Amino acid sequence: MCTPEAYIATRVLQGYTQYQSDKAKAKNINRDTKTKAATLRDEAIYTDNAFIRKKEEADQKASFQKAKISDRKLQVEGEARASLGEKGVGGNLFVSVLGDIARNAGKELNTIDLNYENKIRGIATNRLAQNRMYSNQILKLPRAYKPSWATYALEASVDIGGMYMANSAPKTPPAGDQGILVGDAP
Repeated sequence: MCTPEAYIATRVLQGYTQYQSDKAKAKNINRDTKTKAATLRDEAIYTDNAFIRKKEEADQKASFQKAKISDRKLQVEGEARASLGEKGVGGNLFVSVLGDIARNAGKELNTIDLNYENKIRGIATNRLAQNRMYSNQILKLPRAYKPSWATYALEASVDIGGMYMANSAPKTPPAGDQGILVGDAP
């Protein structure tokens, strides 16, 4: 058995060593978490930019298709006017043919608009889901708080006190006290 002074020194050193070890472990966990979070943020930005590019491509495609339909409508309408004019057709038939051309172009434009809206809605939904996924991954990363020296000091002091009380001899009762309690008189 060692002396009380040696036990105290050993126990305090153990507490301090454990504190330093836990502090270094918390620092490493937080450093790794910070690195992983930065990587996830970069991936999230890259993915978000890809969704933005997809939306821009859908915008350009819809604009190109609408311009193509408008040009084709004007071309067909011009050809119809010329051919009906050459044949001398006019009146209700003329207006009906031009109305059919405009109606067909309108249906095609409406189809393009619906497809565009669905595409944009799908891109927005996927973008939101990806952003939520990356946010959840970042929030799930482990975090560690720097330990407090006070808890280790308290643990060591309680252990030292317990060991001292367990190893110290009980006090001897004063002379004449035979261990008889008051009220137990014979």
